[in-house]
Amino acid sequence: MKYLQTLLIVSVALVGIAATIVNAQNLPAKFGTPEGTNALAATAGFIDVLDIKLGMPAEAAMAILKKNYPGSKITLERTPDYESAWYRLERENPSHKWVYKIAVNYNGLGGDNIVVGLSLPPSKQVVQSIGRATSLSEPVAVENIVASLRKKYGQETYAFDEVQKDFLWVYDTQGNRVKPAAVTENATRCELSMGGDSGAALISLAVTRPYEHDTLKNNPCLSLVILHASIQAVSAAQGRGFNGQTRSFQVFAYDWPLITSGANALYAFLDQGALDVAAKQAADAKKRGGDVKY
Repeated sequence: MKYLQTLLIVSVALVGIAATIVNAQNLPAKFGTPEGTNALAATAGFIDVLDIKLGMPAEAAMAILKKNYPGSKITLERTPDYESAWYRLERENPSHKWVYKIAVNYNGLGGDNIVVGLSLPPSKQVVQSIGRATSLSEPVAVENIVASLRKKYGQETYAFDEVQKDFLWVYDTQGNRVKPAAVTENATRCELSMGGDSGAALISLAVTRPYEHDTLKNNPCLSLVILHASIQAVSAAQGRGFNGQTRSFQVFAYDWPLITSGANALYAFLDQGALDVAAKQAADAKKRGGDVKY
């Protein structure tokens, strides 16, 4: 489905605001390191989608998926060999290719598509994002879906009542409900669709790094934990209100501090690897050519 392939983050520069939010989040002192990422994972379990919790170890998430979806296809998406960021490889080492996404595809009419995004080493591999896209075999009253969401997650922080009904629940890293002024000014900036990379950092030194520290200055949502539910009305004629019907809805949960901390820990690992490779090449070069005659 297309909504499982596209990551949409409406980002508007707000210089200085994000720094204030980050401070208010009580992010760990070692944010951007494996220790800081692991500390964030330890407090992330206050949100779950179908028993898959943010911060949950990858192995535990896989066990739950196998139990809940015994007849569905479960796919593991892996990164390239991380050494390919330093030099061209003739053959990739399987142990250097990390699982960054678990995908569950339903079979038949009606069911769930699940995407679980995982943090990458050198941090522990834990759940950092969860996506659920549900197709209903028969129309269901929109108000029933809304009532179920509110029963589980409480009253939403923001709601957008259009043909597509969108709801946001916004938290700090400790699970406290927050309503930041920077988000309230334009809450749609935090609307999310499950991305193809599930928030995973790219293993590359050459491309733009989307979750570097400077990125936090431009999007306050990247220092928040956000749950986004979206309900598609059967007909545009239904207009506003929750009295119509739906045959599909999605729920996405992103722990952005966990994602960005883990990404920066990975970037540091890659940068150090590049420095080590360059130092070895320089040392090897000094050992060669000393006996060349002129």
